[in-house]
Amino acid sequence: VNYAALNKENGCRESFIPRNDRFIELDISAYHPTLLGLLVGYTFSDSDIHKEFAKMYGVDYKKAKEITFKQLYGGIFQQFKDLEFFKKVQAYTDDLWDTFQYQGYIECPISKKIFKRDELDDMKPQKLLNYLLQNLETSYNIRILWEIFKTLNGANTKLILYTYDSFLFDLDRSERVKMVEILNIFKDYKLNIKFNYGNTYNFK
Repeated sequence: VNYAALNKENGCRESFIPRNDRFIELDISAYHPTLLGLLVGYTFSDSDIHKEFAKMYGVDYKKAKEITFKQLYGGIFQQFKDLEFFKKVQAYTDDLWDTFQYQGYIECPISKKIFKRDELDDMKPQKLLNYLLQNLETSYNIRILWEIFKTLNGANTKLILYTYDSFLFDLDRSERVKMVEILNIFKDYKLNIKFNYGNTYNFK
């Protein structure tokens, strides 16, 4: 079953129920912008990063998310190139590309994965940055998962599904303190979390 592709409208998600008391889903908010901020040394002033981008762009929240992801994966728009965050991102991207060209490879943070110029076709600066970000996301998630497994060792509460930036737990209500400890794991990694919860996987 591809759980990430389950339809959210036709009710099929209601067929999944907890063994314990309740499902709790933790979603990492604005994961790639957060990771980029950490890479380039930029601190967001608002815990809701997309809200901060909306203020930067002068648009509503939904439009801000669209604009941000287009820039992260396709290149920075001319009208936003002088914003401090994107100036730092552009400088980091240029430096990464220069290293890739002259050294012949880059080494990813944490995982130490090597991306070699001679082994990758049709590479461009923005594409290389995306490769590094996806690798960094996976590296963060592996570390987070390890901490979660240690926290839940011997507990009734279980992590039952992990998809990209989302972590689904089957919570035993008598172990609420475990969720506090898990939230602190994300906090330690400077990641902001959004919640969903319910008695089925069909969150409202």
